[in-house]
Amino acid sequence: MSNRETFFRLVREKDSAILSWFMAFFNEKVAKKLLGEENVPGDCIPEGNWDYSSTVGCDRDRKINYAKATGNFAIGVGRGTCIAFGHGGPGEFREKLILGEDGCRISMYETGVKKEIRFNPYFYHHFDHPIANKDDFSRLILPDADESDRYKGITEETSYYKKYDFITYANINGFFSGIHYFIYPYEHLLEDLILDPDFINEIADKIGGFNLKTAENLLKCGVDMITFCDDLGSGNSLLMSPQLYRRFFLPWHKRLADLCHEYGALVHMHSHGDINLILDDLYNAGIDLLNPNDPYEGMDLPTLKQKYGDRITFVGGVDKFFFEWDFREQYNYIHALAKKTGGGFILMDSGGVPENMTFEKFAGIKELFESVK
Repeated sequence: MSNRETFFRLVREKDSAILSWFMAFFNEKVAKKLLGEENVPGDCIPEGNWDYSSTVGCDRDRKINYAKATGNFAIGVGRGTCIAFGHGGPGEFREKLILGEDGCRISMYETGVKKEIRFNPYFYHHFDHPIANKDDFSRLILPDADESDRYKGITEETSYYKKYDFITYANINGFFSGIHYFIYPYEHLLEDLILDPDFINEIADKIGGFNLKTAENLLKCGVDMITFCDDLGSGNSLLMSPQLYRRFFLPWHKRLADLCHEYGALVHMHSHGDINLILDDLYNAGIDLLNPNDPYEGMDLPTLKQKYGDRITFVGGVDKFFFEWDFREQYNYIHALAKKTGGGFILMDSGGVPENMTFEKFAGIKELFESVK
């Protein structure tokens, strides 16, 4: 059975197969160390321009090599879509490098917000958001989601990976996280969900409309799946009440799912944290795949699969501290998870392969994931 056939039987027919997908690497340097430079595309962040359309040239083959080297069954279309789930490509706000030094990197996105990353010790934050207060909203102009150059070469890139039997996906901004990453500071967003709900509705409508347009343009390019990140939980609770989630963000999640299904495609959502209180909502909205379902954060994959697995394919189930365990503990955990669930899910780590990972340990983990398929 082909790679694509196995995936679609798992997701659409609820087959008992087990697949795997590494969520991320700490950065591209770690990926190159563990996978080999020839297996990691070099198109991560463009310098001095917004060129964030398709992956070109030898980087397409490097994406295929990357998928094979990690055991992943899916490849993201567009520049910069390998290293971290949900990020990169024309569906997200595009990014360009404005400062690159050994210990620090600063990039800017199309909205004007900047992101600083420091590497020793590791730290990152977003700053200079385009909206600091309500008065700024009238001056907010988002990019044209229908700009043809944004999707230049995406149809051909999508077809290229399908030819080699890979599932294709494209990332878009989150509807909640997209606001605090790119538009309005996180603490103000959480405050104004209660203090100024009409204002938050305006922002959500702005980014939501942009997201749906980019998603539709990417679906027209033939991708199999739209992915997005909306971290809605902390380690032990939602970041907002279920009622606030249902008011501001659930309608957009449902519209995205409906849109994907109109094109015969799937929608794959990422949300860290304990989000058990809104699983019924995600189920009814039509979310097809959900990650990372970290048991350390109260998301028990066997229980979730039993309750919601007739519609949602669960991705993840791996503990936040999995990479810190010894191999015997990792082995016992993964095989117990496979037994408890009866298969029919996709293994995924909860936060990315860390900086201190050795080649030997990563090879053992990859082999372990393969052993339960």
